[in-house]
Amino acid sequence: FDVGLFKLLYQVFHKVITTGHQRLQPLYECLMTILVNVSPYLKSLSQVASSKLLHLTEAFSTPWFLFAGPTNHHLVFFLLEIFNNIIQYQFDGNNQLIYSIIRKRSVFHELANIPVDPQALTKSKRVQQEEGGTGLPDVGVPEVSTGEQTAVPSATTVGPQTAVTAPPEGAAPAPNPSDGAWQATREWVLGWKMKLPLQTILRLLQVLVPQVEKICIDKGLTDESEILKFLQHGTLVGLLPVPHPILIRKYQPNAGTTLWFRTYMWGVVYLRNVEPPIWYDTEIKLFEIQKV
Repeated sequence: FDVGLFKLLYQVFHKVITTGHQRLQPLYECLMTILVNVSPYLKSLSQVASSKLLHLTEAFSTPWFLFAGPTNHHLVFFLLEIFNNIIQYQFDGNNQLIYSIIRKRSVFHELANIPVDPQALTKSKRVQQEEGGTGLPDVGVPEVSTGEQTAVPSATTVGPQTAVTAPPEGAAPAPNPSDGAWQATREWVLGWKMKLPLQTILRLLQVLVPQVEKICIDKGLTDESEILKFLQHGTLVGLLPVPHPILIRKYQPNAGTTLWFRTYMWGVVYLRNVEPPIWYDTEIKLFEIQKV
């Protein structure tokens, strides 16, 4: 697969997801599906693309975002599937991504241990209300290394998880009896938490983090280039779970994407026919333009 094309896709999708309007949220699963489908064939990701991939993971895995909607956790499943595909099928050549995963390993440990107690659910609901909706949380600009790093800190031990190849559909959550609004429950969180495909990533961290730490301590490294060389020539053959079959997902239309594409299509028709003014003095009304 053309890595340059993936970089373009990823730059556009990252821009849409992180800086786009909240109304674009119905498109997120469609965009992530494209990235999942091409991920098993990516031979080399740049440092920038790797950092942005981890940036999205950090944003989508925050408890208040996960608990804000009944399908928000699907985005995390898509991202984890991207990581698993690259680790299992394109480990050689993706040392930049592996290094980014090691540096941001706390994101995966926190996701594996996401709290499900009533206090955590209540706190996430309060944060969601303070943020003013269910949009993507603001986690800042993705961190891109400048070449010099300190030694990698120690990792937290986390138990294995059950791996799956697709986001769970799950049962429909029970509504809030007080106001009719959807609300996350402990049972709902446990239903998808136990299916998070974290086994491959956590095993990778369990094997590589101690090795990287030892190199940093023994050689007193402050330059990440030596770590990248070590990861480039390393191997995890026989240490990871059995590779899962590559799953190619097909686009599944939904009400949100259908409305978005219809609006976009008529917007193009309208803008390309302003001159001559074919809509003038007719009964045709395409849409109202609202100034923000």
